[in-house]
Amino acid sequence: MHIPDNYLSPSTCAAFVAVMLPIWRRASLKVKNELTRQKIPLLGVATAFSFLIMMFNIPLPGRTTGHAIRGALVAILLGPYSAVFAVTIAVAIQALFFGDGGILTLGVNCF
Repeated sequence: MHIPDNYLSPSTCAAFVAVMLPIWRRASLKVKNELTRQKIPLLGVATAFSFLIMMFNIPLPGRTTGHAIRGALVAILLGPYSAVFAVTIAVAIQALFFGDGGILTLGVNCF
């Protein structure tokens, strides 16, 4: 689900960014240690597939949208820490270029 800007208060969005910062840090350390050079392109392809799946929106009440499997397939293939990056990148691209979700709510949408 993508929550648009101005749907949640800025303090709520800041709280979720504070929650996501240690998760992003831990994921970056784990991916750096666990992913080999041969699996890095697979992470890029999995991120692109996650982005493609997220482009199919299911409208929900309250101006939000839901999405299919998102990062579940990435988590199965490459692990949960790689899925954190795949979902974060896909959500950020959708927020920046397609207006699906919001910049302020990036932490909430990634959570």
